[in-house]
Amino acid sequence: MRWPGVLVALTLAVGIAGTAVALNSREGNPQFASQQQGLLPVGAAALDRLIATTSDPRPGSSGRARYVRCTSTASGALRNPWTCVVRYPRLPQVRYRVIVHADRSISGSGLPEGGSLRAELTAKALTVSGCCVGAP
Repeated sequence: MRWPGVLVALTLAVGIAGTAVALNSREGNPQFASQQQGLLPVGAAALDRLIATTSDPRPGSSGRARYVRCTSTASGALRNPWTCVVRYPRLPQVRYRVIVHADRSISGSGLPEGGSLRAELTAKALTVSGCCVGAP
């Protein structure tokens, strides 16, 4: 009579382990996905062009970006994270930390450059997002 209970327990254990493996394999690797899709690496000029379409996110400010310079020291197709310095019509310029996602959309946050440390610590982080980074 004990064998049916052991058999049911063993079947449940194998099912739970299989479910865990299947769920884990569903997690995507953006670098691998971009390579599989044959996408070209993200270039600084392409990211510059996308960020240049943003408007000044600071309260009471308006106007499009006048100057954008994005750099990355990372390797791989997406080269995350990126650092982008953006000059809007009103100073100071803003330094963003930008992430390019596998679907080529971007998201990032930053703070105005310069000023006092106290002002930076109390400032609300500015955000930037958009779609999609084109070919280099």
